[in-house]
Amino acid sequence: MIDSDRTFCERVSEEARLAGDIDIVAVLHDGREAVPKVRRSGAQLVLMELEPPGVDGFELLQRLCSEPPRPKIFVTAYASDESELARAVSLGAHYCIIKPFDIATLLRRMRQFAGSGPALLAAGEEARRREVLRVVAERLNRLGVPGHFKGYQYLLDAVLMVVYDRTLLHTVTKDLYPSIARRHNTSPERVERAIRNAVEVTMTRGNLEEIQRVFGYLVDSGKGKPSNSSFIGRLADQVCIEMRVS
Repeated sequence: MIDSDRTFCERVSEEARLAGDIDIVAVLHDGREAVPKVRRSGAQLVLMELEPPGVDGFELLQRLCSEPPRPKIFVTAYASDESELARAVSLGAHYCIIKPFDIATLLRRMRQFAGSGPALLAAGEEARRREVLRVVAERLNRLGVPGHFKGYQYLLDAVLMVVYDRTLLHTVTKDLYPSIARRHNTSPERVERAIRNAVEVTMTRGNLEEIQRVFGYLVDSGKGKPSNSSFIGRLADQVCIEMRVS
């Protein structure tokens, strides 16, 4: 596994350990030692981010594909640039998937590719993710979250991530904010403040009828405004129900 996101690596490793049939033989947080490490470990499958620190991701992909015996290669990315994913497949990637995603689904794909299989771009799953993203954005707009606020994009990311991984609601400070911060090259503290500002402005100047419908008692004068995690969690719940994401 080659990925700079340590929390993501820990989560995949733990899910694999619990599954009991997938062994993580090495975890690297930059790509410079990837080729010799893969060679020495005899890994049958490599899970790598498209832009690992220290190396060019496409060059690394080409080198891994030229190493005998050639491992299966899964590529993960945040940006939904289809041309880059298509390029990854053309260079030899067996499977491409956009973060965030369900780790159980990832492990199922790993098992499917344990034997042999053709190169595959996860077009169906990407289309599904885009539809979920559209619904999240639609709900934020309906509530009146200011689209020009930084907190809007952070909320969009946060709700989407929680839709696919509910455990992030229990580790908002430890995992959710840092993951969003890495994507936007900022700090977790700035992410938290920007989301808080967006929530506060929305609750005072947004679509009050929609706010009341979505949050109910959370906007009662005696209860105050919802916390960041309550706001994110409530929206994620509704998206999951609408999209039947589990």
